[in-house]
Amino acid sequence: LVLPISHALISLAKNPQEIEVVYSHPQALAQCQEWLNQNLPQVRQIATNSTTEALQHLDQETTAGAIASERAASLYQLPILAHPINDYPDNCTRFWVVSLQPSPGGNHTSLAFSVLENKPGILVKPLQVFAEQGINMSRIESRPTKRLLGDYLFFIDLEANTCDQSVKLALAELATYTKTLKIFGSYSIVNR
Repeated sequence: LVLPISHALISLAKNPQEIEVVYSHPQALAQCQEWLNQNLPQVRQIATNSTTEALQHLDQETTAGAIASERAASLYQLPILAHPINDYPDNCTRFWVVSLQPSPGGNHTSLAFSVLENKPGILVKPLQVFAEQGINMSRIESRPTKRLLGDYLFFIDLEANTCDQSVKLALAELATYTKTLKIFGSYSIVNR
């Protein structure tokens, strides 16, 4: 599920200049950092566990603001002082619906793997298996494993289903080049 990000500045203050502190989830604060620096450079920014939790501070503090969605402001009947305030208007968040049973169909697959060793060109063969089978990769991202310096997990999205013969062949060959290989599953993408 892919949802667009659209943050609002929500507060009981009469105008943004009265706000002394802004509460929100760290990710929302980061997604609105440029706007905050330009429009409210003097405010303290305090991280909360969620954007909804940030809204709970507004009843007690008249000089507080919160960053959350328009929908959250509507649900809690709180006024919006500015919208949209996120720095990148086309930013989206991906959500996964997880199930014990595979979902039928689906034209995307997500997986992760680590390589046998860290050396130049080590990703060539693992990635080549997809090209050889005519499978397009729509995303590749590396994240440190935090076990050893230079040890990474590679997250990949494929435009194919694990039931496809070409994917089965590619994954079988990929397993020969990897230390760990985890297939998260195949799915359809729903844009909202």
